[in-house]
This record gives sequence, C-alpha cells and structure tokens, in this order.
Amino acid sequence: MPKNQTSKPSRREFLAGAERIQKYVGKRKVSFYYQHVDKTTETLATAPAGDRKAIAEAERIARRKALDIQQGQVVAGSMAAIIERFQDEIDPTHYRDQSKDGKAVRTSAYRNLTAFFGKMAPASLKTLHGYQFLDARAKSGAPAKANKEMSQMSTICHYAVRWGILESNPFTDMMQNKTEKDVRAISRSQVVRFYLWARRQESAGTQVMGCAAMFTYLTGYRAAEVRPFHTSGLLKEGVRVESAKRKKGEAEVIKIREWSAKLRTVVARAKDAHQVTRLYLFANSSGKPYTRSGWGSQWTDAQYEWIASFDKEVAAHLAAKKDWEERYRAARKSGQEVEPFAGYRVTEHPSYFSLMDVRPAAITAKLDKRSADAYDFAAHANPATTHHHYDRRKVKKATATE
Repeated sequence: MPKNQTSKPSRREFLAGAERIQKYVGKRKVSFYYQHVDKTTETLATAPAGDRKAIAEAERIARRKALDIQQGQVVAGSMAAIIERFQDEIDPTHYRDQSKDGKAVRTSAYRNLTAFFGKMAPASLKTLHGYQFLDARAKSGAPAKANKEMSQMSTICHYAVRWGILESNPFTDMMQNKTEKDVRAISRSQVVRFYLWARRQESAGTQVMGCAAMFTYLTGYRAAEVRPFHTSGLLKEGVRVESAKRKKGEAEVIKIREWSAKLRTVVARAKDAHQVTRLYLFANSSGKPYTRSGWGSQWTDAQYEWIASFDKEVAAHLAAKKDWEERYRAARKSGQEVEPFAGYRVTEHPSYFSLMDVRPAAITAKLDKRSADAYDFAAHANPATTHHHYDRRKVKKATATE
C-alpha cells in the first residue's frame, strides 16, 4: 500500500549540462541561480512561471552568465557575445524608448552588427572595420541607417572597455556616411485643406487623421507625442504632453499649449470622430492608440484619397488599385492567382506630407511671425537645433539697421 506523501517534492534542481546552475520553480516565477564553491548563490535570471518562451530565454542568459563566471571574465569569445550581453543587460536601462517599435528597431541593428562583427575577436577590432561596415551598408542601400547602427556599436564598445574586454573604443570620432537630407517644406494651407477634406469623409479613421494633422500644426508636438495622446492631457489651462524625445536620465520636459478657439474645435471634432468615449484622442477602432505601422497605413491611405480628390492621374491609379484589390480578394477565395499590382508611390507626389512634416511647418510659422514664445513652442534644449533642423523659411526678412 503506497504511503501518503507528507511533503512537497523539491522544485530546485541542477540543469543538465550546466555545472552549478540551479533551476527553481516557484508559484509565480522560475529562477536560475549559480552556486559558488563556498555554497553561496547568485541569481542569474528569472522569468514568469508558465511562460515557456520567457523561461527558455532566461535559461539561455543563465547559461551564458555562468560560463562568464567560470571563465573569470565578463564575456568570452567573439564580438557576438558582447553584443548579446549588451542587448540582454544594458539595453533595458540605457535606452529610454522601451516601446515595441523602439525595441524592434534596435533588435534589427543588433542583428546587422552581429552579422558583420560577430565572428571577430574583440582585441582584433580596428577603426578600419567600422568604415568597412559603413561602406557595406551604404552599398546595400542603407547609408543613413548604417550611421545609427555604427553609433550603437560605439556605445557597445564603450561598455566593453568598462568591462575590461577592450583597452579602447576603436569606433570613436569616425566620419559617417554622407546622406542626402530629405527636407519637405509644407505650407499651412496643405494642412488645412487636408483637415477640411478629412472632416467631410465618412470613415472615422480618415477623420482622425485630419484632426491629428491640424492638432499637430496648432501644438507643434512631435508625431510620437500626438499618436498616443491621452485625453488626460486635456487640462483646464491647455493641452499638456511630456516630451517624447528625452535621453535616459535627462530632466522631464512638460509642454503645454494654451487653449485657442481653433485648438478647442479640433479637439472637439477629434472626439466626435469616435462613436464612444475614448481614452486616447486619436484612437483606432478598438479604442487603443495606433501602432506605428498601423498609423502609417491609415495615414497613407487617407493621403492617397485626398490627393486623388484633386489630381486625375492619382485618381486613376487609385481606381486601378481598388480594382486589383477586389480581384485579389475574389482570387483568394477561389484559390486562383492574381498578377502583382504595379502600384503607385503616392509619397512622391508634391502634395503628400507626413505627420512629421507638420511640426517643422508649425515651428517655421512661429519663427516667421517672430513670436516671443517660438523657442518654448519648439521646446529644444538648444535653440541652435530649432534653426538647424526646423527653420524652413526660404525668405528671411529683417529691418534696416537705421
């Protein structure tokens, strides 16, 4: 007759093939510990209980850290290991932008850096390798992105120096790839015409895009501040938002735009675009803020429709596109194939503009009027940034000295 179990079995066990790593399964989380020779333990990684993907990732990190401890150095082997450690341990606290989109952009950079530098030994790194990376990425059609990725690599190497792996950072003071600066100067009338057109459309999504464009022009806020704008920022004194462009550790910057008759009207119309009350002023059909890709798709579609309303050539392309989409949907149901659609790049049309083009237009309008609060409106820490990147005035007037 089997005996009744009087105590719960131990949930702590050593991992197979990993010396001194213990796995402990608790009610809420799974922890991985390293047991030192003096019997003391050190937590290597943790993950929520029941989350298989997170547990597997935590085990991978624990095994690597244990290897580092046993070999007596922070990271052993290739640059791939250093990049991996930076991504695992430093990225979550070094970068302020921990959104899904922000992480995705950095993860893509880590992949590109690992593909090029991953097999190299840290001690063999030279500045020449950095220039080879910039040239290779430029030839692949991404010169501007290469500059950002190389800057990220330099940051990783700074930490490698701090960890005692590199004696010095070989990627400081490098010449970056020259890129053509795509500056699109738009006028107030473009924004107003798009806003008024969008207001007349039946689609709630299109109405939201029009209101967002006018809201951005009136406030001068960044696209990253407008897209997820929460209705709690609508205060008695005005519209309030926390600056989205701030480095980790920098002081918080709060931007407030005092109410004007036009700003009140745009906010009211943005609310009216939704059938029910939303927590986000420019919410999608689910009541949540748009993702970056979702916003881009909705915005491009709205711009396409707007430009087609006054350009016959674009209207013809749009009609062809809609016809192809209908045939494509029908073909999918019947299991047939449809030739790819040639498409039309509406973004290259002179009247097209993105939400990021609206902020410079708003700041330029303030500078052109010589408004006393122009620099507070731009909210840059350095006024030189306002003039260098946001002043789109083609003609600059001034009074005579006498």
